[in-house]
Amino acid sequence: MKEQFTDSTYSLLKALHHTKIAQEYFEDVAKGYEYGAKQIMLGYANKSKWIVDNIRHRIPSEMVAEIDNDMRDSLFLDAVEDRIIHFTTSQKEQLEEIIELMATGQLIEITQPE
Repeated sequence: MKEQFTDSTYSLLKALHHTKIAQEYFEDVAKGYEYGAKQIMLGYANKSKWIVDNIRHRIPSEMVAEIDNDMRDSLFLDAVEDRIIHFTTSQKEQLEEIIELMATGQLIEITQPE
């Protein structure tokens, strides 16, 4: 029987998230090739998938749904992060405030100046 991982730490979730992102980027890179390099990239994607699948089978079932939900939009979150990294400190703080309000269920309305 496989050893079960009972660690539900943030680090394990982030490791899975980043591995899933790597898988999706390898698959994306493979689209740009037809032969050898394509197979290499798909091989890396498959190895990344194996890591995610292997860990998913070793964690408690109640964690699997949570992890799957967190990884569903991996590239979306990565794309958002790519934009936020260029924000000023003030913009980042403002965004953090908006996210905190939304996380508590508050409705945020944004209006464009005319």
